[in-house]
Amino acid sequence: MAGLKELIDMESIEDQPTSSVPKNKSDYTEPYDPSMARGLAGIAVAGAGAYALRTPIGRVLQKIASIKVPKAPASRTSAPDKVEEVLEIAPTKMERGKALTVAQTKPQDEIRQIAIARSNELKKLAYNNPLSRGGKTNRIGSSLWDYIARHPISGARKADEWIKDFKSTGPGSFKTGNPEFKNINQAVKKDELWDSNLVQFDKNGNVVGGFLKVAAEKKIPLTKMDLLYIVEKAPVNNLKVRKLTTDTKIVDEAEDISSQAINMINKIRDKAVQMSTQLPNTDTGEKFTELVMLSKGVAKNLRKKTSRLHNHYRSADTSDYDSFDTDVFGQDIGDLKALFDKARNAGITTGDDTLAFLEKFKRIDTDLGRRLQLMKTQKMLPKYGNYDEYRVKGGDKYFEHVVYYPKPLPMGQRLSSNYQKHYTSEYGPTDSIPNQIYHMRGSIRTGGTNQNQKVMLIDEIQSDYHQALRKRDPKREKVVNAFGTEIEFFSANRKLEKIIGEMKDISNKGIRATPEDMQRFNKLNSDFKELRANSMNLSNINTRQATDGIPFLPLYGKENYGSHAIKNAIKTAADEGVDWVAIAPVEQLHHAKRTKYLGDIEFYGNRFGTAGFKNYGGRQGVVRKSADDREVPIKKDDGSFQNTDPKKMATLPSAMKKIAQQYGSEVKTIPIAKSDPSKPFKVVTKVENTQKVYGLNPDTAGTQHIGAFKTLEEAEEYRSRYGGTVVKMFDGDVRLYFDAYAIKVSPDMKTKPFKAYQTGGLVVNIFA
Repeated sequence: MAGLKELIDMESIEDQPTSSVPKNKSDYTEPYDPSMARGLAGIAVAGAGAYALRTPIGRVLQKIASIKVPKAPASRTSAPDKVEEVLEIAPTKMERGKALTVAQTKPQDEIRQIAIARSNELKKLAYNNPLSRGGKTNRIGSSLWDYIARHPISGARKADEWIKDFKSTGPGSFKTGNPEFKNINQAVKKDELWDSNLVQFDKNGNVVGGFLKVAAEKKIPLTKMDLLYIVEKAPVNNLKVRKLTTDTKIVDEAEDISSQAINMINKIRDKAVQMSTQLPNTDTGEKFTELVMLSKGVAKNLRKKTSRLHNHYRSADTSDYDSFDTDVFGQDIGDLKALFDKARNAGITTGDDTLAFLEKFKRIDTDLGRRLQLMKTQKMLPKYGNYDEYRVKGGDKYFEHVVYYPKPLPMGQRLSSNYQKHYTSEYGPTDSIPNQIYHMRGSIRTGGTNQNQKVMLIDEIQSDYHQALRKRDPKREKVVNAFGTEIEFFSANRKLEKIIGEMKDISNKGIRATPEDMQRFNKLNSDFKELRANSMNLSNINTRQATDGIPFLPLYGKENYGSHAIKNAIKTAADEGVDWVAIAPVEQLHHAKRTKYLGDIEFYGNRFGTAGFKNYGGRQGVVRKSADDREVPIKKDDGSFQNTDPKKMATLPSAMKKIAQQYGSEVKTIPIAKSDPSKPFKVVTKVENTQKVYGLNPDTAGTQHIGAFKTLEEAEEYRSRYGGTVVKMFDGDVRLYFDAYAIKVSPDMKTKPFKAYQTGGLVVNIFA
């Protein structure tokens, strides 16, 4: 029978299902082999010889040897993702992980020594690499892993004792002791205990669910390796992020080669204009006039093409990414060659480099087409760039990030469309993304404390799953968390082996066995039968419950998934050399472009990071969502209009402030460019955010930039296709910037992991 050690050695443990309720008996039974090398009959023979098998004890042992017991759950695999994944799945130190989570099946003295050695190693790992799950990640890790690893008890202990520890003040005030992390909050949160399915407490600190509850009821002893296995398998520690974005360098290169071509065209045009004015009302003059018109037409078509590329792949303001062929400029290159030929025939020198330029243009065009197709085949294109009311346009690079759990949910659970509305197969070219936790949208821009710095501006953070769950089952009473139940089998198996070991000792006495021995033997036999019967489903979760209940996903609550999104954004910004992470203020987006929800200002905040403006609220149209989804103006108990609170920190800015305090950074309001400051010709549209209540200077508000270009001709072409007004403004113009609350990416943020759950104390302080 495959034990925990064997599963780890085979590296199949990552793909194990969490269901402990198989459908067919043939799928889940096998002969019990406590030694993992020989049958129980072999133990009996070795202990007492053939005589023992003729005794009642021997016959019981022989019968037990033939019993079929649950075997390890069958492997359930999932296909690897085809795009870049950022959050770690597979441990980077697999060999160390193997050594730390081996099932204990050796003689007790040796087990104890091994446990002590492993425990000491775990303590060192947690001390040297806090929040990293023993050095497995430098992104988002686990305080709970460190707490368990640093626990002073090395061997197996009662589940009740573990529960008592988790109810003490220890987890809530835990620190590894590493001086480099002295300012970083490492407290264990109730949410992480719940989400890992290790133990679930109610608000009064009573145990209401989780593995430890079941283990306590079945009196199964547990080691820290057992608990760490559950933490490792917890979905929050196995998340991935799919990055959806466009290759904006395609636009840059297309605009550059097109600009070179237009410069050559303009030289021909200017010469043709000169010649046509010198030879008016002649056949030769008319040929030059035709050449002028042809030059303008070829240049206009090039600008039209780059304008479409800008809209599709820089602004990502489209849902149609199939409108370009593999040769983006194929027709234009042909027209350009024809123009060069006509110019030479008319006696206009085009230079010896025209042929070389055309060959260069063809090579670049082929490469551009290949890269456009690659974005489509890699399924990395954004889906919602054309939803203007949910983003601040004008960024250098638009992105969408989707954080999800990549494997099948345990016990065959599936999320309905009510919980997964955005990144499903019917939306654009991207395949359906399973088990979405949340998604984030935004852009990369110029800003910060100088013009050379880059800012990641977050427009939106949304969780379909948690928003739907909050409406249907806010207390998660119907949620079935079936993760981590496979460890129950292994834990039960280890106890079965211990029982068999005691039975073997009595069997070895042979005829010297006393009545007390026989009584003890019978008790052990009874315990064996009971544990075996219950080991099939220790969690008391059956298939119907799993099917009827709401499937579980981690990070419940906007504080948790919002904070996780901010941390993920900071790590991504650090990877890409971005200096700041900012939140789009409500006065620029949420309250300027759509319904003024109280929830938006309380979640995202304004440019100062607070959840309100002075004298701003229900009277200005701020509403809250009622239980039946009606939009209700915010009012006081007496019926008068209620104002927002300008002194209260909003959820995301509050998380940023706490992170900055711990990781040697700063948070403040910074200027952010509405579009690329190096491109002076802006295409702008009106945004109704000039209200006095916002406290904005009209010169710096009232517009958003939908495009920025180096030349007036490019801007006019874009305006003619996509609307707006062309305005010329240079870097330093106050109209070019808006303010946003931001956190600076510090060196510590680049190298040290964050913990997964909201920084600070417990949501419900059961450890007090």
